[in-house]
Amino acid sequence: LSEELDSVTSELHAVDIQIQELLERQQELIQKKNVLTKRIKLCLEDSDAGESSECDSSPASWNKEDFPWSGKVKDVLQNVFKLQKFRPLQLETINVTMSGKEVFLVMPTGGGKSLCYQLPALCSD
Repeated sequence: LSEELDSVTSELHAVDIQIQELLERQQELIQKKNVLTKRIKLCLEDSDAGESSECDSSPASWNKEDFPWSGKVKDVLQNVFKLQKFRPLQLETINVTMSGKEVFLVMPTGGGKSLCYQLPALCSD
């Protein structure tokens, strides 16, 4: 019985440690959730006020050629793919991808989806 009691005591100690670790992780996640909630709220407020912000995900905000990677993208477009200009939504999609953000793109067959992942791959490390 003594050995069994020692085993249960030891297991209880291990459970206490796990509970403490989980409580610490819970606090970290609560803090992260609060930060993200505040950022989302600020994005929505900026959007309602008509201000442009880092939260802007409209295609127009990505339809530019003044990003740090824009020169390389244009060079690869012309010299590797032998194209002079982008089809609709390609530049926006490539810029979002090059910025490290995720993008969900729906295009018809023949819309040029392949270029949207091939070109950034050639321009990235």
